[in-house]
Amino acid sequence: MTKKCADWLQEYLQDGMCLCEDVREAARKQGFTKKELQRARDEIGVKTFHQWDELGQTPNWFWYLEVQR
Repeated sequence: MTKKCADWLQEYLQDGMCLCEDVREAARKQGFTKKELQRARDEIGVKTFHQWDELGQTPNWFWYLEVQR
């Protein structure tokens, strides 16, 4: 049975913040479309973080799940 994209994404992000491009590439390799990934992201409540450094914005965006307490 094929794993649902939302289940896959939740498992992928369980260990913490991941670079957005890495998540997208891994999802593609699993056979998920961009649209499926977007729906899964909305479904499980993925948060985003844009990295900045001393020079300002970097191109790095990260995805993560809020810790449940």
